Amino acid sequence: MDFSFLWNYFWIYIPLGLIGFWRWGVWVFKKVCTLKYKPIPVGDPGKSSTLSIITPVYNEDVEIFKRALSSWQANNPTEIIAVIDESDKLCIEAFKDFSKDKPWAKLIVTSKPGKRQALADGIREAKGEIVALVDSDTIWARDIREKALAPFGDPKIGGVVTRQNSLEHNSVWQKMTDIFWDLRNADEWPFLAAMGKAMTCLSGRTALYRREILLTNLDDFLNEIIFGRKKESGEDKCLTRLIQQEGWQTYYQSNAQVYSATTENFRDFWKQRVRWTRNSYNSDLLALWQGGAWKHPFLAIYMIDRFISPFTLLLAPIFFCLALYLNHWAVAFIIICWWILSRAIKLIPHLKRRPQDILLVPVYTGVNFMVAVAKIYALVTIRKQKWIRGDEEREKKGVLGRTMGYVIPALCTGGIITLLVLLVIFVL
Repeated sequence: MDFSFLWNYFWIYIPLGLIGFWRWGVWVFKKVCTLKYKPIPVGDPGKSSTLSIITPVYNEDVEIFKRALSSWQANNPTEIIAVIDESDKLCIEAFKDFSKDKPWAKLIVTSKPGKRQALADGIREAKGEIVALVDSDTIWARDIREKALAPFGDPKIGGVVTRQNSLEHNSVWQKMTDIFWDLRNADEWPFLAAMGKAMTCLSGRTALYRREILLTNLDDFLNEIIFGRKKESGEDKCLTRLIQQEGWQTYYQSNAQVYSATTENFRDFWKQRVRWTRNSYNSDLLALWQGGAWKHPFLAIYMIDRFISPFTLLLAPIFFCLALYLNHWAVAFIIICWWILSRAIKLIPHLKRRPQDILLVPVYTGVNFMVAVAKIYALVTIRKQKWIRGDEEREKKGVLGRTMGYVIPALCTGGIITLLVLLVIFVL
């Protein structure tokens, strides 16, 4: 393969090299910072706080819900409070069976729409000093109670998030979700915990809070307005922001392991990525605008970098296509090899746990670019809100309205990517 032409066209690929150097510099900086991170050790078990587990339930797989209940019970909580939608008859019956002869297992059947209302009802009912807000499809390891409570020995810490992984690995999308979560477990959360005890999100799959803090913030939680609209999703981002803006610290406890059900198909994977990213952008922009994020410089820098990263990431396939157009086959080959090698390096924490996923590195590389597109789509649709139960709202829009609701954002997303392409062509 002849590489002599590279000397003549080297300048074309300088921007790609500079961007790569910058992205790797950010990654190396974060990895070095994570060396300072350690989970907080368990103190005197006799001084452990009382713990209330609160789970909102809507249209849940009843078998997974039963497994979740058993796993929480094995950790000896003070109480379990299930707030179940009145339409979910199977889970209501399952919890009634579970709660027999267990006065500490409390059932709230609700007709109120939305996860926030369910969480608020559970928080008001709870008696524990610490409340764990847990998704109804999340399974706890047997020994996490004391580990998850350990950070609350520090009176400055108001919230804790646990290590999270996929419960199943049957489909490629479940495996991709697990990979993304492992990268967060290994990079994002240890970095933020070590460099300021300020997390970007106490993920709702399992997040623990001091109940007294939540009670004083319930009104703001239930009536969050972002971009002129009442926010329905993103409850975990909202709570994280609210407690941090009051000066409380948050922490990641890596030795407290939970497992959560993940989607098996591409459609739901895409929708989850868009929804999660949209929630992050909404909350992060508000935190930066109101100034709360700037109290934690590393958190603010992380948020800004997260806004930029999808655009810089998509420059790589643009340059790859440019190399193909110019018949620079050697450059295209080098780019592909670097993609695979660099992703494999970053996936080392996940591959240590699941070495068989080494075969998925090329797939992850492509999915990573797809997720960047999903993030841009989320930015385009940042004002969109969606209820858990939105059938009536969808009917009001009609077929044309629903179709345009997808077509216009897709065109805008395509337009932004086209502008990136034109920017590269114009600069070169």
